[in-house]
Amino acid sequence: MALHISDDHTDDHVPYSTATLQMYLEDVAWAHAQEEALRLFAADETQKRYGCQPMKSRQRSFIHSLAEDFGFDSESLDPEPHRHVVLFKTPKFVAAPMKTLVQAARVKRAQLNVPAPVQSAPERKADEVKHEYNGLMLTKPKFALTEDELRPVVKKATPTIDLDIVFLPNDEGVALLPSMSWETPEQLTTLLTSLQPTIAGEVSKHNLAGSVVLCQFDTTGIDIKVVQQQGKPSDNLTNGWSKVAARRAAPVPVPQVRPVGQRPVYTVLGSRLAEAKKKKEENEAKLRKRIEAQVVDDWEKEVEEEERNEVDSERVDTDIPGEPSTSMA
Repeated sequence: MALHISDDHTDDHVPYSTATLQMYLEDVAWAHAQEEALRLFAADETQKRYGCQPMKSRQRSFIHSLAEDFGFDSESLDPEPHRHVVLFKTPKFVAAPMKTLVQAARVKRAQLNVPAPVQSAPERKADEVKHEYNGLMLTKPKFALTEDELRPVVKKATPTIDLDIVFLPNDEGVALLPSMSWETPEQLTTLLTSLQPTIAGEVSKHNLAGSVVLCQFDTTGIDIKVVQQQGKPSDNLTNGWSKVAARRAAPVPVPQVRPVGQRPVYTVLGSRLAEAKKKKEENEAKLRKRIEAQVVDDWEKEVEEEERNEVDSERVDTDIPGEPSTSMA
């Protein structure tokens, strides 16, 4: 099959133009991804038209040259910055070349006069952070998604690149990690950036996940961890410069010195409550003493009154037997 080309296919026939191979060696990772997309288009008998993403003039030149080697017709449409290449299958198209670009480059490497693949540096804004993405992540995967269900979809999107499928813990997502290694992190990031739309399209078509994003994973431990996810603030930014700025902006706390003898508010309030309670208890004690004293006074008065009544009664009794008699003169 055209999509499964053995590395042992090493005859000297080169089905690509020198211009195509030279542009390929200038940016191997990106060009490899474009070749992958064109081979998918070539293998799909139902697809007659393929539209590339908007790209720069030099990249469009490579697409036009590679399309001609494949036997496609190509045309650039739309003004900048949306200008892109559209490919068409014509009667002259038979099949994709048996040799891949990398195999052809090995054959004609000495004639191309290119010492080594040169990775084009993508233009970035001055404040843009560069991320070395090493994988893709499916966010919000559908419930009970299995590797057996996902693998054929991923393989259809990337038939010549093996991707390891790893389900992340806590339903964080599904990681897609390239099995083979690359010369530089930049090449791998460029490749993943090119593969992202194709994989996202297949995943969306089968309703397997919410989206497919670029990710930087930490693969050194037992569990794979997400270090940076496309579209989310970088931990380096939030934990780095922003923290420094926050420390510089935060006012220095000045210790407050209270005058001697001044107590905290809560201490004053507590003391006042205690004093009020103590005063209330003292008043209640005084009231009890006053009542007791009043009771005692009333009792003593009652006893004295009874004693006086008894004395008066005795006097009356002694006066009755000795009444004086009256005589006539």
